[in-house]
Amino acid sequence: MTLVRTASTPLAALGVLALAAGLVVGCSPAPKPTPTAAFASEEEAFAAAEETYRAYLQASAARADGDEAADPEAYLSGAALESDIQTQRELTAAGLKIVGASTVHDFLGLVARFDTKIAEVTAEVCVDISASRVIDDSGSDVTPTTRPERGKVEVVFSGDNDQLLISNTAPAESSAC
Repeated sequence: MTLVRTASTPLAALGVLALAAGLVVGCSPAPKPTPTAAFASEEEAFAAAEETYRAYLQASAARADGDEAADPEAYLSGAALESDIQTQRELTAAGLKIVGASTVHDFLGLVARFDTKIAEVTAEVCVDISASRVIDDSGSDVTPTTRPERGKVEVVFSGDNDQLLISNTAPAESSAC
């Protein structure tokens, strides 16, 4: 059996207390990092949102042109993802497909909340759909003749500075652009 002797001098006692305090501090959990802002500025958040939307439209056009590797759903989350899945099912069931590219004619950032780790950006996007067509199973163009060449949508993006996704889309109050 081993006996542990306590420090007999005040200096030795302080050394033992300092060592014990160091062990306690060393065992306490590290402080949690404070969340950093997703973007440094509103302009940066809007630019990231526009880049995401343009990439989404390019992937959508590639999918429409038969590129099986194209994945526009990689740019979507939440309600926007659910809507895209449902739209693709409805087009397939109706024997329709959309071919040709849609492009961003104008992008207007409205609101950027980026002061937390997860950002939310809202924008109005004027989409030029004049080069896209609705084609049926027989290959006939069934694009409505009254369809405008451009349409405006309100788009909500959410995410961080590593990945901003389209989380919701809706027709803008004024669809003309």
